[in-house]
Amino acid sequence: MYHYENILFTVKENFPEIETYKTTLFEPELVDWIINDDSPYIFFPAFWKLLEYALTDKIEDNGLINRIFHFMENMANSEKMVCDLMAIEMLEPLFGLDYDTYDKVIKRYLLPKTLEIHKKQLPYFRVPKSK
Repeated sequence: MYHYENILFTVKENFPEIETYKTTLFEPELVDWIINDDSPYIFFPAFWKLLEYALTDKIEDNGLINRIFHFMENMANSEKMVCDLMAIEMLEPLFGLDYDTYDKVIKRYLLPKTLEIHKKQLPYFRVPKSK
């Protein structure tokens, strides 16, 4: 179970790739400001971008995708503020993916609690359409 007060440290500790890829995850002028900020709402766009790059093979995976989805599942099973953070910062961007990537994520990667939360979001967002 994660706590909101520690979630930023937890992300940085579990995903050193964010630091490695920071110059490709952010606009160059924002890199130092974002990486040094202590707000998870500032940091999570990089976390999402890291996932997007792994899903689209822009970076080598090495288990990163599974680590991210297990981390999301742990967030989903944590205190409400952490769960809400995951729903907003990690699940809502799924609706912006192309259909094939979205379908792959939903069918292959989302774990039970995370999938349950995603299903609750469906009435409020448009699911990507297949071509």
